[in-house]
Amino acid sequence: MSSFNVRDKLLEVAGPVFSEKGFEKATVREICQKADVNLASVNYYFGDKEQLYLEVIRLAKEMGISRAPLPEWSSDTSPEQKLRDWVTTLVMRMLGTDSWSNHLIMREVLEPTKACEHLIQEHFRPFVNIADSILQEMLGEEVPEYRRMQCVFSIAAQCQFYRVSESLVTLMLGNEEKTAHYDVECLIEHVLQFSLAAIKNLKQEMALSEMESSSTVHKI
Repeated sequence: MSSFNVRDKLLEVAGPVFSEKGFEKATVREICQKADVNLASVNYYFGDKEQLYLEVIRLAKEMGISRAPLPEWSSDTSPEQKLRDWVTTLVMRMLGTDSWSNHLIMREVLEPTKACEHLIQEHFRPFVNIADSILQEMLGEEVPEYRRMQCVFSIAAQCQFYRVSESLVTLMLGNEEKTAHYDVECLIEHVLQFSLAAIKNLKQEMALSEMESSSTVHKI
C-alpha cells in the first residue's frame, strides 16, 4: 500500500470510529487494526492521535460543505433569499444525511475537544458571519451586533434541535406524523418563516424604540 493510500485509509477508518466512540474512547490500535496497517502508522503520518482526530474533523467539515454548498449570490439577490439559502444549507448539512461525518460534527459540538476551536475558526464562525451580514442587510445598522447574533443563534438552534432531538420528536409524534410534517423541506420552510417573523418583529421593535427616544428628546 502506498504512503498516500495508507494515510487515506487511516482517515477513512478513523472517521466512523471517532464518530461512534468519541475522541477519548477511540484507540489508535483499533483504528490501525481496521485499516490493516502498522500500529506506528498514525504517528508516522499524523504525529499523534490528536492530530489524526483534527484531520478527521477537517475531512468531516469538508464532506458537509460538499454535500450542501452555500450558493453564490449576485448583487441583486435579496436578503430574504439569502436567508432562505443559508437556512436550507444549514438544515441540509445537519439533517440531509445520516453519515459518520454528520454524527462526528454534532458529537464535537455537544462534547467539545481541543479540535472544536479549529472547527469554530475554520467552519462555524465564517458561516455564522454570513448570517450576521444577511441580518444586517435586513435590520439595518441601528440594530446592535449582539441582537443580530442572538437572532443567528436562535435560527441555528431551531435546526440543531431537530438533529439532536430526532429520537425524542419521533417518540412524541410517532413516525407517521413526523414523516408527514417534519421532513427536511417542511422544516426548512418552518424555520425560515418563523425566523422572518421574528426579524420583522425585532425591526418594528427597534423602530418604535427609536421613535420613543426621538419623542423624549423633543419634549426635553
